[in-house]
Amino acid sequence: MKTNYLFPPLCKKIGWVLFVPFAILGLLLVFSDQSLPPLPCKVIALFNGPTWVTETATGPSPIVQFITDNIIEEIIIIGLVVALALIGFSRTKEEDEFVEHLRAKSLVWSLKVNMLLLIIATLFLYGSNFIAFTWIYMFGVPLLYIIKFEIELYLFRHDSHD
Repeated sequence: MKTNYLFPPLCKKIGWVLFVPFAILGLLLVFSDQSLPPLPCKVIALFNGPTWVTETATGPSPIVQFITDNIIEEIIIIGLVVALALIGFSRTKEEDEFVEHLRAKSLVWSLKVNMLLLIIATLFLYGSNFIAFTWIYMFGVPLLYIIKFEIELYLFRHDSHD
């Protein structure tokens, strides 16, 4: 089956190699009292005012401006997004209609579970715990999708060999 949106199978291995260090750094960033070493860089900032309507006490602030920021968080987020995309959207060796069905089923399941987790977290987590949850929540859909898809694919292959 021809699926244009999937990466070659080799990309899954590259994704795992990227995922491990970026996941460790991300967990350290969220759960550790120690901050990661700063990596200051001049960046373009959109809406860098106190509000989204770009109004300050002294008047309107510019919508686009250059600021100096620690970009370690941005590097970790981009690294995780790229890694999870490579893992989740790499072709399997035998990509057929059933595997495509498993992909769709796993994606819908991961969206449902992720929404349920957000509702539960909104009801029971507050303050910095909710902020830590939202940092992890950003990666919930791809992580749950990968886990569900790999389990379903493993079970299918394991059952079909019996």
